[in-house]
Amino acid sequence: MGKHKREREAEAVRQQHVRKSTCILLVVAALLAGTFLGNALTMIYVGQREGHQAVVSGFSGQSGTQASPHAADSAILARLEADAAADSTNPDAWVALGNYCFDHDLPAKGAAAYERAVELAPMRPGVWSDLGVMYRRTERFDKAIDAFSHAASLDPSHITSRFNMGVVYLHDLGDRENALKVWREVLAIDPSAVTPTGRPVAALVSELEK
Repeated sequence: MGKHKREREAEAVRQQHVRKSTCILLVVAALLAGTFLGNALTMIYVGQREGHQAVVSGFSGQSGTQASPHAADSAILARLEADAAADSTNPDAWVALGNYCFDHDLPAKGAAAYERAVELAPMRPGVWSDLGVMYRRTERFDKAIDAFSHAASLDPSHITSRFNMGVVYLHDLGDRENALKVWREVLAIDPSAVTPTGRPVAALVSELEK
C-alpha cells in the first residue's frame, strides 16, 4: 500500500512538472508570437519591397542623415560598382548597388545608383521610394518629396512613400498641413496602419489635428 502511495505521489509530482514545463513553453511561444506580430506590424511599410522600401526616421526630429550599423566592405562595394558599370543598362544591377549603399550609410552613392535605376526602369515605385530616403539622408528634402510623390503616383496603394513623405514634410520642412494630408491618405488605404514603432498613424493624425 505504501509503495502504491509513493508511486501516486511521484506521478503527481511528474504531472505537476509537465504542466509547469508546458506553461513555460506556452509563455515562450506567446512571447515569440508577440515579437512576430510586432515585426509584422512594423513591416506594413516595408512589405511592398522592390528595393528596400524603408521607412525614414524622423519621429525624434532628427535630420535626414542616418548612421548605418554596419560599415561598407570596400571589396563588395567595388564589385557591385563594377557589375553596374559592366551591365550599365541593367536596372537590377543599379538597384543592387543602391541597396548596398542604402544599408551601409552611403546615401550619395545610393542616390546616384537609384537615379540610374529609375532612369532605366521608371515604373518601380519601391525604387523611387528608396531614392526618396537617400535624398532625405543627403538633406535634399524637396527632391525626397518629389521621389515619394512619384512612387505614390505609380501605385495609389503605396503606403511607404506616403508615410515617408509625411515624415519629411513634418520634421524636415515644418509643413504640418501637408504631413496631415499624406498621413490621412495612409489611413484611407489602411485605417489600422502603424508607424515603425508600433504607434497608430491615426494617433499621429489626431495629435496634429489638435
